[in-house]
Amino acid sequence: MDEKKYDLEDRLIKFAVEIINLSRKADWNDYASRYYQQQLIRSSGSVALNFGEFLGASSQKDKLNKLNIAHKEIKECRNNILIQIGAELNIVSELKILSRESLELIKILRAIIKSKS
Repeated sequence: MDEKKYDLEDRLIKFAVEIINLSRKADWNDYASRYYQQQLIRSSGSVALNFGEFLGASSQKDKLNKLNIAHKEIKECRNNILIQIGAELNIVSELKILSRESLELIKILRAIIKSKS
């Protein structure tokens, strides 16, 4: 079971890296684009970092707290991506791929939270 958790950690890190790479293609001179890119970079990184803290947490309460934070942050990522798609702030086809991935990650984290509650 630990191996699957680490696979998920790698997947969350990959998601954050893909966000960073896509953000490099955005128009950073446009206020809305810059604002949403910066926020998405922060929230996607937070998902991976909080999941990593979940893996190392010493108490069940702390583990659940870190998972809940990661879940909240990935939901924020998805909403951000949907806003960017609607406003065409970046390459829509790539944003749609990230939107699908964020939805899968939401479902996975929700399932883990339910199993820990």
